[in-house]
Amino acid sequence: MLKIAIYDGDFCGRMEELTLLCDVEGDVETHDRRPFDTLEETLRALEICGDQYTVHRLAGPCFTVFIGRMRDADVIPLVRLDGHAHNGDARAYVVGIAPGWTTEPVYYCPDDGAVEIVRKILAGQRAA
Repeated sequence: MLKIAIYDGDFCGRMEELTLLCDVEGDVETHDRRPFDTLEETLRALEICGDQYTVHRLAGPCFTVFIGRMRDADVIPLVRLDGHAHNGDARAYVVGIAPGWTTEPVYYCPDDGAVEIVRKILAGQRAA
């Protein structure tokens, strides 16, 4: 099962400095096609749950997304997104898929919550 945790703040190695905004858990399965890669599965999970939850807007420009796979009671880390959103421009540095890379910038609306911003960043990579 995929686990997505979205935090307000910049991850500098200490979880205490972050504020949890949202936890999403679930599986997204494919039918009659190749399995989704981690970022595509994350996008699909956020698309499914995005309308079901009200998630606060970011307090500052930095946010962190941890994406992992649940195995029993443990979460196996897969990818981390170190995000930045300011003045309608959002992007993230992807850590865990070698080599690390920065996503294409995307536009977000001032009223967008954290899930919607992450969803737009991931969707923007499919279009790029």
